[in-house]
Formats: sequence, C-alpha cells, structure tokens
Amino acid sequence: MEHQSPAIFRVLAYAGVYVGAVIGAGYASGQEILQFFAGYGFIGIAGAIITTILLAWYGAVFMELGYRLKTNSHKVVCRYLCGNLLGGLADYVLLFFMFGMITIMISGGGAAMEQYYGWNPMIGKLIIAFVTFITVFLGFSSAIRTLGFVTPVMVIGVLIISMITIGQNYGRLTNLDEALAIVQPATASKFWWFAAIIYVSYNVVPGVSTFASLGNAEKNVKVARTAGIVGGLTLGICILFITVAIFSNLEAIASYQIPFLEVAKQINYTSGLLFSILLLAAVYTTAVSNLYGMGIRFFNAGSTKFRLMIFIVIIAAIFASMFPFSQLVGTVYPALGILGLVVMVCALYKTLTGEVFSDKVEKKRLASLANKP
Repeated sequence: MEHQSPAIFRVLAYAGVYVGAVIGAGYASGQEILQFFAGYGFIGIAGAIITTILLAWYGAVFMELGYRLKTNSHKVVCRYLCGNLLGGLADYVLLFFMFGMITIMISGGGAAMEQYYGWNPMIGKLIIAFVTFITVFLGFSSAIRTLGFVTPVMVIGVLIISMITIGQNYGRLTNLDEALAIVQPATASKFWWFAAIIYVSYNVVPGVSTFASLGNAEKNVKVARTAGIVGGLTLGICILFITVAIFSNLEAIASYQIPFLEVAKQINYTSGLLFSILLLAAVYTTAVSNLYGMGIRFFNAGSTKFRLMIFIVIIAAIFASMFPFSQLVGTVYPALGILGLVVMVCALYKTLTGEVFSDKVEKKRLASLANKP
C-alpha cells in the first residue's frame, strides 16, 4: 500500500485504523463517554479536551515506535519503554486486558442487537465473534482495508447524529445540573481529570500492537507520526460531540445500556437503524484490533499456531461475555486504565529524554529483544 498510495491517503488509512481500534462498544455506544466525561457535568468537556491532546500525542508515539523498533508486537514496545522487568510485567498483564476488551466488544454487540432489534443477545455475540475471527484469520492487510473503509463512515455518522440531537435539545443544556442530580450516573473516578487520563491509557495501550504494526509497515516516519496525530484528534472531536449530545438529553437516555443508540432512535427510526449498524461496525473494528494483538504477540500472523490461538481466544471470550455490558465497562476499563498509566508514564519519560522521535530508538534496539519471552 505504501508503494502505490500518496502519503495523504496512507495517513488517512492508518488514522482510520487507529480510530477503528478505539471506537468500539463503550465509545460509540456512549456508555463509556457517560461514565468518563458526561457524568461529571460541563467540566467533563475539559476532560474531553485533555483526552484529545493525549490521544493525538500517544498515537504518534506508538506508531513511531513501531516504525523505529521494526516490530508488530506490544511486547517489544513495552520492554523498550519500561525495561525488561516492568515492561515484561506490563506485557503479560496487557494480554489479559486485551482479552477483556474482546469480551466487552462481543458483549456490546449482543447488547446492541437486543436493545434495538429485540434479538436474543447471544445471537449478536456470536455474529461479532465470527466476523472478528474471520477478519483476523485472513491477515493484517485485510484488517487494514476493512477498518480504513468502515471508520470514516462511523465518524461521520456519530457527528451527524450528535449535531442533530444537540440542535433538537439545545435548551435542555441549561438544566444539566438538575438532570445530573436526578440521574446520578456512575462515573469512572472521583476526579474528572483522572478519568480523562485513564480513558486514554485504556484505549491506546491495548492497541499498541496495531499501532506498532502500522508504523512498521510504513516506510516514511512522518506518515506514521502524522497518522497517529490525525487519528487521535478525530477521536477527540467525536468524544466532544457525543458528550454534549448526551448532556442535551441526559434524563431520557442515561438508564440504557447503549445510551447513544437511544439518542439516535429518538431522532427517528431510520437514524436509529443506521446507528445500530455503525455501532456494530465499531464493536467489530475494536475486537479485530485486540484479537490481532493477542495473536501477533506469540506467533507470526497467518501461521497455523496464530490461527489456532485466535480461535481459542474468541471461544473463551464468548463465554466471558455473559456478564452485563455496562458492568464490564465499569470494571475492566478503569482497571486497564491504571495499568496503562505505567506504560504512558514510561513513554512520556522516553519522549522527554529524546528517545522516541529520534534515531536513538534504532540505535538502542537490540537484535535479541524480540526473541525474549
């Protein structure tokens, strides 16, 4: 792809994969936006702005590290950033949380189909699990093509639905404090600013394998770096719009497992139907990113062992997805966010010391690093 496409198209394609890796069940559904931003009131907008900046920054960091470390695996990135001991611990703990993310995506798909179509949630879970497995089974290039196509449609859909909802319910924004007092939504942390930070860590860190693979596949480091920035900014803008849309109709939607789907339904039937499809696409893209990351950590993509592993993981995730979706979001995401803080702090330190956006990374890369357990 990089030999045939102009740089701008490669930037947009990679940024689309970044967005697709993050915009899964909790994000696009509005459930995590409610818990991490909207639940704090208007100060949640400040949190969304902080998150936007950090998403752009760390997107650029991890894509560039993939380019400079010549790796597809989060193992190499974690150990470079945090050292063999701490990085090794983060590597293995991260695998557990990547499994948790796959589980949440499958659960979210089932919840969305139940809420909108009235289907047995197990049907939705099996559909998401199957298409996720098939995509990763076919290889990373297949995933890039799929995510790069689906993501722009999701982003446009989210922005349109948000703007229509805000326009229809603009007057209710003045009553937000009263609505919050009545609804009292669960929040991810006692502090709004901390929720914004851990939101970044649990979204970005599980996708390190995907981001590194993008950077590794690209021949121009500026393209990889710019793609990370564009992807992060796109996600942040969507967060801001979803947050304000939830503000404008909080009392009517806060009790739903998939609140933003209810936002779309209240516009009209067609918008609800279209968004339900977009939501399932968002669930699918994030599940693909995490399943690929787990498989590539141990085996070469496309190998028999790789395919056997992702099959076992997807079957296990189906069983784990039996827990309620909102409970999974409120439990797994904050815990993953705290783990991700360790990797983020290490990445910040390496950046400030000039060891990320420079040739120092390549000079320090050891040939044996990728072979360590």
